[in-house]
Amino acid sequence: MEASKVSEKVKNYLIDHVGNMLMPGAPFFDEVSKEWKVSALCRTERGIFVVGEFCLDEDLNFLVIPAKKQMLKILEKTMRRVPALVYADPSELRRKGVRAVTI
Repeated sequence: MEASKVSEKVKNYLIDHVGNMLMPGAPFFDEVSKEWKVSALCRTERGIFVVGEFCLDEDLNFLVIPAKKQMLKILEKTMRRVPALVYADPSELRRKGVRAVTI
């Protein structure tokens, strides 16, 4: 089975059921479990993040489909940990309760 067919199947699922901000990662075949594993990736203004994983059998039937709510929860937690570059006066940041790190 070609990895491109696996990727296309996951991509179509994401478009039809989740939205266009998600895309499949590179599929890989696990020889031990005889399953295809494909990461669900989300594009954001701060980068691309893994938010879930699909598993498919050798006939490309879905075995595991990450829930949309769970992927959103993972993304929200990840985004809180990702640093952001902000140009602001230090006193303004203190007033807003933003902990700044100087680079």
